[in-house]
Amino acid sequence: MPYPLDTFYSHIYKRYDLINRLFTLGMDRSWRKYTADQCLRHKPSTVLDLCCGTGELTLLLAGPDNQALTITGFDLNPRMLELARQKADKSGCHNIRLIQGDVSQMPFPDESFDCITIGFGFRNLIYDNAGQEIYLSEIFRVLTGKGRLFILESGVPESRFIQFFFRLYLRLVLVPMGLLFSGNRQAYRYLARSSAGFFSLDEINQLLSGKGFVMEESKKFFFGAANLITMRKP
Repeated sequence: MPYPLDTFYSHIYKRYDLINRLFTLGMDRSWRKYTADQCLRHKPSTVLDLCCGTGELTLLLAGPDNQALTITGFDLNPRMLELARQKADKSGCHNIRLIQGDVSQMPFPDESFDCITIGFGFRNLIYDNAGQEIYLSEIFRVLTGKGRLFILESGVPESRFIQFFFRLYLRLVLVPMGLLFSGNRQAYRYLARSSAGFFSLDEINQLLSGKGFVMEESKKFFFGAANLITMRKP
């Protein structure tokens, strides 16, 4: 792995939400809301928000109108989870449980969740990562038959013209912004590099299809700078 991700998030957790807002011009909120709505329309009873971080997507899934739904937020970093816990307590959502752990060894029985969401964490699991195989196998294992996996992740725009400005933005805006607000240039260099070199939608589809998933649909946001990919377990 090119950068120790546990160290990465321990350095930036306090400013993580702020930098996301600034970098995406606030659009990440609507992308997460759309992802939560797409998941909830299938009326699941159990949802796993994988790599939940500070709980932004977790809280949208829980919501005041979804108290009968059990949401599990799962993340490796205890500092990110502590922020998620504070948000959950403040929101009054009592249907959230937050668990620290590694995706390679999730403490859940087979077919535990009707839906799995992952917001801007999938890249960390599969980009230049030797543990890719076991991560994908674990995700498949804990998802129920006919369950759905919703992957909200940054992408590379298909237009080469837009790609040029996208990569320029990563290098000249994201990295300096990350340094300014978190003091960690190396962490945001990794983030910019992994975003610029991440897989296309077709490559992600091929990767997950090889693990048994079936593509249901995909949606592009902001010219493909972010994508929502919906996969189903047969």
